Amino acid sequence: MFEQGNAQRPGVYAGLAIVYAALAFAALWPALRGSFVSDDIGYVVGNPWIHSLGVANLRAILDPAGPAAAHTANYAPLHLLLHALFWQLFGANPLGHHAVNVLLHAVASVLLVALFARAGVPFVAAALGGALFLLHPANVEVVAWVFQLKTIVALALTSAALLLEPRRPLVATAVFALALLAKIQAAVAIPVLGVALWAGAPAGTRSRGARIAVLGVWSAILALALLPELLAFERLGHAELAAPLAPWDRARASAGFVGRYLMMATTSLGVSAFHQPELPVSWFDPWCLLGLAGAAAIGGRALFVLARRDDEARFWVWAVGGFVPVSQVLSFLYPLADRYLYFILPGLIGAGFVATRAPLARLARAPRSAPARAALLAAVALLALFGWRSFERAGVWRSDLTLARDAAAHYPNGIPAQLLLAQNAARRGDVDAAVAALRAARARGYDRFIDLEREPVYESLRSDSRFRAVVAEIAGAWIAEVARRSHLTAPELRLLGHAHAARGEWESALARLEQVEALGGPGSEGIRADLAELRGRKLRAEREAARAGAASGREADGAPPP
Repeated sequence: MFEQGNAQRPGVYAGLAIVYAALAFAALWPALRGSFVSDDIGYVVGNPWIHSLGVANLRAILDPAGPAAAHTANYAPLHLLLHALFWQLFGANPLGHHAVNVLLHAVASVLLVALFARAGVPFVAAALGGALFLLHPANVEVVAWVFQLKTIVALALTSAALLLEPRRPLVATAVFALALLAKIQAAVAIPVLGVALWAGAPAGTRSRGARIAVLGVWSAILALALLPELLAFERLGHAELAAPLAPWDRARASAGFVGRYLMMATTSLGVSAFHQPELPVSWFDPWCLLGLAGAAAIGGRALFVLARRDDEARFWVWAVGGFVPVSQVLSFLYPLADRYLYFILPGLIGAGFVATRAPLARLARAPRSAPARAALLAAVALLALFGWRSFERAGVWRSDLTLARDAAAHYPNGIPAQLLLAQNAARRGDVDAAVAALRAARARGYDRFIDLEREPVYESLRSDSRFRAVVAEIAGAWIAEVARRSHLTAPELRLLGHAHAARGEWESALARLEQVEALGGPGSEGIRADLAELRGRKLRAEREAARAGAASGREADGAPPP
């Protein structure tokens, strides 16, 4: 049980945290020197609600139906409050934000060591298990991607709540609520606690009934947190965009995802930025076969240890619970990503170590024996391998360009690969090749028309009608997408204005930006600059149209050009 085992004194864990932090900084150093990338821009750099801690922003962050939740498509106020705090400390310098993620990742890893040790794993083995989680290459994405602070904090708080629950139920309940307000995936603590109650006796003088009451309170807190989260998430139409498959096809896809996750978890092979795998079309697809075999093995083992009321069962439940949100039981737009292993790996690692706790204890009692030394050497070799792999992966997270190249190397037909093809074609001045690549990216879901209007690499193409046409197509698709949303935030209205401008729909563009200007709030100066720019572009477009009309009229009259 979590409340039993060979737990160490707090000072030992503090020392372990220092060692883990040093290892994490060494393994992730290349990413620390990188910039904000991808979703960091929307969540952190371009999020006006975290750039000050004024009353209005605090109210917006805490409001379940407020603009901050709508902007991020998540109700995670603790996540945004922490970003707001760190923005006050570090501003737009990414180094401080990266360092915080690394330190919190070390803390989360130490808390897992405490969980493993309380489940009966010898402390040295538990520490090796925590180090395995610390250095696993799949976790580089979570730690190196600044906005994934929410995942690290949620896991740390989830582990802390489970550690505290046996003897500090009220504190544990508060910590669990905070975990949910960082990321809803912290809900995995509920089935883990449920299995703990099934497997073990009450802690201290507390009755089983009292602990069951805690489980009920946690479930009620989850229900309260889940509603605003679902409303915020589905406001973007994720389920509709995911184009739900037929049940049989969805089951096959889920089996394929299980296979891919197991491969990444056990070997680190297959980790990538921005996964875009092709869905399996046959149950004999290798990923499906691996997934089915793995699911059968995990399911069989879990049922066996559940029947025995063994501590191991809770970790298998943890692993399965970590996978459920991305399993396609409910349609999910991006079901495969390195970062989702952050909540799956603790269960897999914990189950493996708890399952072998008896032989590990024998090795711990004879640390100088040949088997113990061989086991330690093998563990250190594996950690060194994973540490080196993490160092390599951290280099991928330096910039958007290095991320795109990594994704393209793993998925040559995916969006990043097509965008790289388009950019290379633009540098050559090959408009047709650039347009073809952008249309291929659009077919895979690409909708960032604003990048095509602003990135310098496309400057030479912007006057070409073929390029303008594909930008207008992508902007039109984005307009159609946001039309499904119940209400638009100020940043979305601003982007909508630019989408209309990309299509030459000047009146609609100006109307949207004027609507944002009337709302006031953060970013008003930027809106006024946008309005001035669009009015200038509208005037130039009207003059060009007038000149073109005049030239056409002269040609019709047979007059020479001026």
